[in-house]
Amino acid sequence: MRLLRPLLALLLLASWLAAGPALAAKVPGEPLRRGYESDQTRARPGHLALATSANGELFTGNAEGVLRFNGIDWRLTTLPGRSPARALDTGRDGLVYVGGYDTFGRLAPNAEGGLAYEELLDAAGLVGDQRHLGFVYQVMADDEGVWFRTNQRLYFLPYDGGRAKHWPLGEEVRSFYLLQGRLLARLHGRGLARFDPANGRFELVPGGEAMANVPLPAVIERDDGLLLVARDGLHLATDAGVKRLAGAASRLLDGERTYVARELVDGSVVVGTLDGKLIRFDAGLSVRENLDLGNYGVIDLAVDREGGLWVATENDLLRLSLPSRWSLLGESQGIAGNPNDFEWHDGALWLATSQGIQRIDPSPSGQPRAERQPWTEYEAYALQSTDAGLLMGVREGLLVLDPGARAPRTLFQHPHHGVYALMPSRFRDDRMYALTGPNLMVLRKEGGRWQTSHTIDLGGISVAGIEEAAEGELWMGDTRGPVQRWRIDPETGEVLGRQVYDDSRGLAVNPQFGTSVYRFEDRIHATSGERGFRLEGDVFVADLAPPVTLVDRAYELAVEQTALGDYAYTSRELWHRPPNAREWQPLFPGGRGLAGYSYLRMGSDGVLRIATWTGLLQYDPGESWVTPHPLQLGMELVLARDAQGKATPLPLRSEADQPVLVPPGHSLTMRFAMVSMESGAQFRYVLHGVTPDWGEWADRDLFIRALPAGDYVLEVQARTGTGRQAPTMTYRFRVLPHWYEQWWVLALGLLALLGVGLLGALWVVRLRTERFREDNRRLEARIAERTHELEDANRRLAELATEDALTGVANRRALENGLRREWFRCLDQRRPLSVLMIDVDHFKAYNDAHGHLEGDVQLRGIAQRLSRQHDPQREQLARYGGEEFALLLPGVHPSEAARRAETIRAAIAASDAGMTVSIGVAGAVPELQAEPDSLLRRADAALYAAKRAGRNRVEVDAD
Repeated sequence: MRLLRPLLALLLLASWLAAGPALAAKVPGEPLRRGYESDQTRARPGHLALATSANGELFTGNAEGVLRFNGIDWRLTTLPGRSPARALDTGRDGLVYVGGYDTFGRLAPNAEGGLAYEELLDAAGLVGDQRHLGFVYQVMADDEGVWFRTNQRLYFLPYDGGRAKHWPLGEEVRSFYLLQGRLLARLHGRGLARFDPANGRFELVPGGEAMANVPLPAVIERDDGLLLVARDGLHLATDAGVKRLAGAASRLLDGERTYVARELVDGSVVVGTLDGKLIRFDAGLSVRENLDLGNYGVIDLAVDREGGLWVATENDLLRLSLPSRWSLLGESQGIAGNPNDFEWHDGALWLATSQGIQRIDPSPSGQPRAERQPWTEYEAYALQSTDAGLLMGVREGLLVLDPGARAPRTLFQHPHHGVYALMPSRFRDDRMYALTGPNLMVLRKEGGRWQTSHTIDLGGISVAGIEEAAEGELWMGDTRGPVQRWRIDPETGEVLGRQVYDDSRGLAVNPQFGTSVYRFEDRIHATSGERGFRLEGDVFVADLAPPVTLVDRAYELAVEQTALGDYAYTSRELWHRPPNAREWQPLFPGGRGLAGYSYLRMGSDGVLRIATWTGLLQYDPGESWVTPHPLQLGMELVLARDAQGKATPLPLRSEADQPVLVPPGHSLTMRFAMVSMESGAQFRYVLHGVTPDWGEWADRDLFIRALPAGDYVLEVQARTGTGRQAPTMTYRFRVLPHWYEQWWVLALGLLALLGVGLLGALWVVRLRTERFREDNRRLEARIAERTHELEDANRRLAELATEDALTGVANRRALENGLRREWFRCLDQRRPLSVLMIDVDHFKAYNDAHGHLEGDVQLRGIAQRLSRQHDPQREQLARYGGEEFALLLPGVHPSEAARRAETIRAAIAASDAGMTVSIGVAGAVPELQAEPDSLLRRADAALYAAKRAGRNRVEVDAD
């Protein structure tokens, strides 16, 4: 169990909590949201309409035209006369239809791959004054064509280009409602009526007169009839008439300035008002959320294919994850202070914050508020719900709210040491542990009531994590030192044993961080600094498996095992492993901008909650959610550029048997495309034969330098800001050879060379025949000369021998040659290069004590052990001089080199050599202006830092 110290609790950043509307026994939070303002859309505030296209893009009717959003870029299409786009809808032909001022039309693809506005007034047969339409207030697409409605007329244009139709409208006609090919309208003073296109007349539906003088923002078709979302509440229209629905939903809407409503895919209904409210009712019309979006009216709503609800207001745009199992409790519910703990108890959500104890009850109005409890004047740190009441750790001590009680009783009180952590025993339901700072308290349950049992002095431990491995066996991390295991008699509180786990038991303690413990898969794990350990028998060994290997800040790692799976988190990362799964997956519930995870807990209500810097995330597996449409990754742009910068467009797709042809000597500029409304898209790629592995996640633009002639395969991956990943895309291309690289040019050149060679050979034969005797004499002289040269060369080769005679590994000259070779190879491929400098500790003292012959034996043994720790096919081990060795690691990142170094150090220390080594690590991606020898100097400096720090350790160069 992860427990936080008071200092940490006090230093937590503001993670404001809130509670949203509720069903019975639940407090769901507000939906996760993202806002888009003018600095992002680069258009005026004020949005009038929304629509989504078949490929998932969002279209927004704006005061300046139509905005198009693909999840990354906003692009504006203007209308004639700079008209605003008042109404939008997506036709069955996949095109977006637009209504503006004195114009209506559609957005059609243009030659540049974008969209252009295509006016349809000519297609409607409008001439002269007929084109003075005023505002087109509604655009409605059905299976046959598109309806355009102005104040005075209604127009219909079929998709197939057939004859357009139009009908005059009286002043009493208000809004139209298109329902599966049927057209309804509200007539002011008359009511809700059907429109008959055959004669242009309106006929009241049964009971439709109930809507005669009531504004009707929306009509939604349901199994039991038509749901009428009116200003005075909800009504149901059937063949028997129109009936106002009783209940909280109608009472809530009565008096609200309802303006727009929409049904979501889970059957729930969302209503927007001109006062900036957004209210959601579930399929049974119970209130789920009642959100205040600000002072600007909600003008339109749209749903994208990834389950996002778009809200257009008079000022900005919002995207809400609704419906969704993830939600956020924010500051709008009146939570005071920063959260330290949270617990579900007695049908309510309880909060322990820096401002005390607070409680949030479910609210049928959808607007719950936090209520501060007057039981402490200061901070509250810990909560634990039990059948014998709610335990509350506060600065002044420990309180318990017994079942049925209205106020708590005090179990423990102290002027300086409160209770900041609570942990129930895993082995006895009647036992609870409480940390008070200097002491550990044992609580017992007697007669259905909690009582204090024993108090144990912790002896100065600053606890960072406490786990119960067996009854009375407690493991505790210490921010000031090593892990400790205590054995306690649960009946008497007597400490039966106390063991310290430090370097002598395999746990290398970093004094800057101390230690922390957690339990995972029924085994005790520990961290110290950036290293992880797990308990094997009675010693700790290096933990080289997830989850500790997944995170960058191992010293922050906390792990929770829940019914929803395993969760591992630090302040910057959140990982999840579902039940019965082996692989861990990163989670970004609110996008990468929502982080600062400080505490995770599964409540007794079945809801997972995570405290973050910006609020309390909730995951409710019982909530409805939308399965997102599969992501599609493609190319938006592929350009080939010659040396002068002239660009040539290339196809955006390639076939398996027909690669895209790239002119010789041309570089490539690519832009990836993935339409997703989950913002924060990232991309990475591997170019087989050029890059060794997948690159880092980056933006969607890629530049590839001019490549040699040949076939290439580019693979691209993409993910959204919430971690969803698209299927890998493959793009095959072939770089054509230069003219002088063509096969026929090479063949002609080869024939020419053969001809010249033949003529030369004949000339040489003639000369050799004529000057045979002279050549013999010269040959004898040259043989003697070459004999002397060969002897000199043999001497030089002996001097350049590459093997160290004593140890059998490469010598220093071979290392220097290898370093330069690998330096320039990694420079060309942009790969990392790392070096380990390894020195045998106290070797001079060993020589002085045992003699140089024994010292040589030890050096050979060390060299043999080092040889077993490296791959001779890719890496080079050399004796650098004396008792110093070097290991060259091409393509290995410094962090991986440090792990290799630690493995080597541990292997030597654990061997029967009776000696240890110190290792310095340095690595970098080579740069043109740097020298290869600089890497050796940095590794050597890190080595001497390791020796100065006490030997038998690894130090990494800080540069």
